[in-house]
Amino acid sequence: MIYTVTLNPALDRTVIVDSFTSDDTTRMKSEKTYAGGKGIDVSRVIKTLGGISVALGFCGGYEGLELEGHLLNSGIISSFTRIGGATRVNLIIKEISTGKQLLLGAQGPEIDAVELGQFFQTFRNILDPSYVIISGSIPPGVDSGIYAQLILTAHEKGAFVALDTDGGPLKLGLQSVPDFIKPNQHELGRLVGKEIHTEQDALEAVKPIQGLGVKYIIVSRGSKGLLVISPDGIVKAVPPKLKVDSAVGAGDSSLAGFILAHSRGQNLVECTRLACAAGTATATTPGTALCTRELVDKLLPRIKITEL
Repeated sequence: MIYTVTLNPALDRTVIVDSFTSDDTTRMKSEKTYAGGKGIDVSRVIKTLGGISVALGFCGGYEGLELEGHLLNSGIISSFTRIGGATRVNLIIKEISTGKQLLLGAQGPEIDAVELGQFFQTFRNILDPSYVIISGSIPPGVDSGIYAQLILTAHEKGAFVALDTDGGPLKLGLQSVPDFIKPNQHELGRLVGKEIHTEQDALEAVKPIQGLGVKYIIVSRGSKGLLVISPDGIVKAVPPKLKVDSAVGAGDSSLAGFILAHSRGQNLVECTRLACAAGTATATTPGTALCTRELVDKLLPRIKITEL
């Protein structure tokens, strides 16, 4: 079973307007609310691509109930730990006239020690975890080292562990040596302390991470595609040129595609191809909407693969 962990999930409310008007009412053209958070995005894409996962994390308040309802209506299995605070709500505003997008991200509720302990007990008791995907930010009240503990616990249960986060949680998480990480080039630069501009920069930057024992490293590079560094070789995937509507969730979609293909026993090239197609498909959708199966299938043969 694939499990996803989102400690700081959100309701993502996407609002579309024709244009912003200063000092006057701006009328909303349309709005839609999605269950959000990086791990939840991964679960949503796994479902879209025909797989099954279980979403874990915290949720609370009316907003938490709505989040669970969205997942239920999407056919996604979840087992959240209830908290006293309310699940955060992010606001994404898209201006049609300029194509600009404004993302207002909420901090999230504070988690107390009892709530964290309850979550960890749930996590420690998960059944048959073949893959555990740990993603996103850490909520207030939780120490940055929590991901290192979760990775260690998941490894003890025999799981293949993927970590997708940034900054301190990523550096601390590497101490427990996840099997897989997925930084974009900016996150990789922050991790190693230097800017990443070229493909060669990225390949040099990941060498000390490989030295720790991390097996798979995906470096996402926007329109330049993906680099996947693994024990089976290095693969580059470049998508066709398409109009990008919103890059929100593209990285999560790539992660979902790679892990799902890997869980099906596909080789490195096919895992990378599905990862690139899923991420690219999501980038063409508005707001925090994610890829569709139809578009992913159309893009798969158009992904250019190079083995380095």
